[in-house]
Amino acid sequence: MVATAAPSPSGCQHCGIDQREHMQRWKPPAGWHQWTAPTQDQIKTRMRARRANRKEQ
Repeated sequence: MVATAAPSPSGCQHCGIDQREHMQRWKPPAGWHQWTAPTQDQIKTRMRARRANRKEQ
């Protein structure tokens, strides 16, 4: 099974792209947006997903 890469824990709240690479992006349903800090729940979920992906490999 191939694991998909989880977004960076500190990536954008809407699309998961790191702040440094973000600039302005479009993603439904947010549309055009600037980098927005992720919520604490998003950070926790992303960290758990990355950890689970490491264990599968």
